[in-house]
Amino acid sequence: MNMDSFVSLDDSLREALEKERNSSLQLDIDKNKSESLINALYRERSKLRQQIEESANAIKQNQDDLALLAPLLEKLEKEKKGIDSKMAEVEAAIEKAMKPLDAIQEENAPIYDEHEEMLAKLEESNRKLEDLKREADSLGGDLNALTQKREVAQANFSSKREEILETVRHPGHLYFGDETEVVVSSIAPSGKGIFIDQGRRAGLRDDMLFVSRKLPKPKEIPTILKSTIVEDEFAFLEFVKMGKSADGLDVQEGEKLFLIRTGDSNTTD
Repeated sequence: MNMDSFVSLDDSLREALEKERNSSLQLDIDKNKSESLINALYRERSKLRQQIEESANAIKQNQDDLALLAPLLEKLEKEKKGIDSKMAEVEAAIEKAMKPLDAIQEENAPIYDEHEEMLAKLEESNRKLEDLKREADSLGGDLNALTQKREVAQANFSSKREEILETVRHPGHLYFGDETEVVVSSIAPSGKGIFIDQGRRAGLRDDMLFVSRKLPKPKEIPTILKSTIVEDEFAFLEFVKMGKSADGLDVQEGEKLFLIRTGDSNTTD
């Protein structure tokens, strides 16, 4: 063979190897940046979660205090009504006694004393009632302030999370904290889970855990679902009992669910 007719590929090979090294370096840079941003998100989430929990505890304490004040307010209202009724009787007796005052003034002295005593009790009851009302109003204001603080903390967390996630390079599957909306295609006859029309192409993988709600309401008790079968276009999600999660979910075919990925999963592929 005539070797002079062959073209050397050494230059092309060196160029290809150089591109490969540059790509590997850029991949490492992007990976480190993503991990740093994710760590920042976790720290921010922990801080905001603590604020939310503190606000929730304070709200619960104020609610308990209000619940304790309610019987006292009711009792004082009843006492006030009783005193008002008795005061009317005493005032009627005084008015009757005033007519022959000169003759029976000494005889009716206890009635006057009782009237003064009732006035003092009424004044004290009114004072206590006003104090309790002011305390209840103050606790109500604190409760509203703490509720608003918790809502602000929740909004700040959601905003910060979205801001950070915009700069994070996501994998091809659903990432921790990602929320997706799915439609129930059918319910397992055993009642142990549901089938949905989303699968691997929608980012689902085997053994993923999800917090599931019919509506995106924070106060609704969530249901935990686990993806046990995942194909390209469908998946089976099995109910999982964890902690205080709901035992199941009352859904119908064609109904929408909101899923938020959580927990551990096997996504190495």
